[in-house]
Amino acid sequence: MEDCINYAKENNVEVIKQKIRSEIVNSDIKISQGNYLPDANFNASQNLSLGNSFNVSTNVGQRESSSNSFSLSSSLPIFNGFSNRYKLEKSRLEKEKSEAEIERIRFDLSLNITNKFLQVLFNKEILKLTNQQFNISKQNYNRLKKLYSKALTGKRELLEIEALFSFDQKENLVAENNVQNSLIELQELLGITEIKNFEIAEVLVENFISKNFEFNDEILDRNPIIVSSKLDLALRNKDIKLSKASFFPRINLNYSYSSNYFHILGQEDLVFNQITNQNEPNGFWVQLNNNRTHYIGLSAVFPIFNRFATKENSKKAKEELKISEVEFESSKQILRNKIKMASNDVKTAESSLSSSKIAYTTQNEAFKIIQKQYLLGNINNYEFLESKAKLNRNNSDYIKAKYEYFFKVKILNYYFFK
Repeated sequence: MEDCINYAKENNVEVIKQKIRSEIVNSDIKISQGNYLPDANFNASQNLSLGNSFNVSTNVGQRESSSNSFSLSSSLPIFNGFSNRYKLEKSRLEKEKSEAEIERIRFDLSLNITNKFLQVLFNKEILKLTNQQFNISKQNYNRLKKLYSKALTGKRELLEIEALFSFDQKENLVAENNVQNSLIELQELLGITEIKNFEIAEVLVENFISKNFEFNDEILDRNPIIVSSKLDLALRNKDIKLSKASFFPRINLNYSYSSNYFHILGQEDLVFNQITNQNEPNGFWVQLNNNRTHYIGLSAVFPIFNRFATKENSKKAKEELKISEVEFESSKQILRNKIKMASNDVKTAESSLSSSKIAYTTQNEAFKIIQKQYLLGNINNYEFLESKAKLNRNNSDYIKAKYEYFFKVKILNYYFFK
């Protein structure tokens, strides 16, 4: 059982999906960390001017020209109301919550797999029981069939046993099908493809004794459900801080470096030097070097009015926190009640197991006596069939009580992390 639980904790579909979500949150953390760094952008353009135009810089009219411009710009946030810090803290909290969700899924898986595992064992015991009853019915049917052929018993007795034989055969087939279906359900929870001859090891549930655990708030705080709810509260608090950050001004440090190139189509790139009174080359690289421009500056944005958006978003964040607080207290109370009910269920299941065991043991002894008397011909079919039906019912109740008690104890153990 423990091997199945440990395997499912790593290979179950829901666990795998949540792990992928956790990796997505890692990307959010990197994005939040990147908000502290300056950005960098490179821009380039190519322009063609066709037809009559006038170059203002040279006071020369031309018909066709081309130009290029290039710029490299960067911006660094200096202050934005601590928004970057809150975003990073929120991303890290979301990472913790994602990991807590993995543990919550694993916790639920442990309970579900224990239930399915014990369901397989329960169905196997029922199958053993139906096999026994089928063999008994088969023997009695063959015996009465021989007696009927010798006119030593009536047809009514033979038909009654034949009907019971058919019923037990049907119950045996149903029990076999239940075993196979429960194995398939267990494989599905484990997250494995269908395996031929898939089987599980037996678990000794006989003489299983529950332990008394002392309940305290530490048990609640360790539970994955409560851990996740606490992180929800922390996330809502970060949302409030983020909404308040929008009330503060935003200050950025900006820098840009740019240059450009201009060319009249059909002419050489020349420029007249007034000092030397000569035309000099003014090609692409020369213009880019001569036209370089550096810009550095600070920009500030002061929020004055944005159609009540900032105020209402802050109000919404506070209301979301109230909802999370209510849900947190509700989750604690629900979990506390579940643990108390699980403890009560163990006591009830233990009493039920004890009573069922006594009922089965006594009925089994009674059936052995009645079966001997029936084979000797001292009692009729009705008494034999009635005793056999009681034995089947008591045996089924005992098997059910045994596994139900074991499952209830396992639930309590999981709640107390035992």
